[in-house]
Amino acid sequence: MGQRANLIIVRNESYELYYSHWCANTLPQDLFWGEQYAIQFIEMQTRVDESGWLDDVWAEGGAILDLDKKKLIFYGGEDLLYDIPLRKLYLKLMRTTWQDWEIEWAYEGILDLATYVGYPKEKVLTSSEIDINYLSLAPPEEKSWVDTVASVKFSQNELLLFPISGGVDIYLSYGPDLINNIDKSFGYKSISLKEWSKDFPMGGFHIDITSNRLEYWHANDIPNISQELRSKWPDWDVIENYDNYESQYNSTNGLLEFQDISQHQLLRELKVLLLSEPSNPINAIECFIKKEADAGKKVEVNPHALKNDRYELPKNVKEEILEFAIDNL
Repeated sequence: MGQRANLIIVRNESYELYYSHWCANTLPQDLFWGEQYAIQFIEMQTRVDESGWLDDVWAEGGAILDLDKKKLIFYGGEDLLYDIPLRKLYLKLMRTTWQDWEIEWAYEGILDLATYVGYPKEKVLTSSEIDINYLSLAPPEEKSWVDTVASVKFSQNELLLFPISGGVDIYLSYGPDLINNIDKSFGYKSISLKEWSKDFPMGGFHIDITSNRLEYWHANDIPNISQELRSKWPDWDVIENYDNYESQYNSTNGLLEFQDISQHQLLRELKVLLLSEPSNPINAIECFIKKEADAGKKVEVNPHALKNDRYELPKNVKEEILEFAIDNL
């Protein structure tokens, strides 16, 4: 139980490592308001040595705040982690509240943070094998389950689109053998994704067989995906477009149509996200402990799970900062 994160402050060419058991899901709310508040928030967390680094299994969020270079790199949240249009608008607003700072998203998660400070990547990467005994580009049972879209250019005159689910890494880890498993009967000559799902996809990929070119984009953090795919697609030109979903629109000459994006709707969602007070997970743990104790059971709890320190800004201050950012879009 938890939403674990590593938080790092770089100053005077060295870094301080912190651990939080609960902030991965709330990082967008915790960091948005500016560097002075973010520093205080990070310093409230548990200071750890290098043994406190999380790996790609346990890290669900994280941030580097580089005071020397005025640069922030982070990832996390429940909504922003998977919703690219919402995240792009959030980052645009955030660059106003963090004036003169460079703000970046960590597309490869904990690996990006470790690489930035020179911590060995093999210590944050775990080996995992995806079950790829059989894989096709068949659509899911329910249209609303579509969260990924594939496009394949078989020849100069044949391009098909495949609405699928599961994420780009599940499919592309198959390597070029994926092409041999494609059933063209599942493909469409054009797709309007709003007819499949109201939710924006979390990833997509374009395979151009005519030029041995693979392009992909993704919303969620996928540690080491770029290196892994280059090794699994040898002799192919492999291009990571990060969250640039428009690249697939261009590669399909507009035959792939994404859902409509309303900035007004996204702003409403961000206001709720940033101004609402998140629930305290410790309350649920304490309730569980009491229930078990009343039943005569002994419960051991990780001490970190009982620490959830957050820097609370008054709501009126948050509203002023957010309105300033919106006015300067």
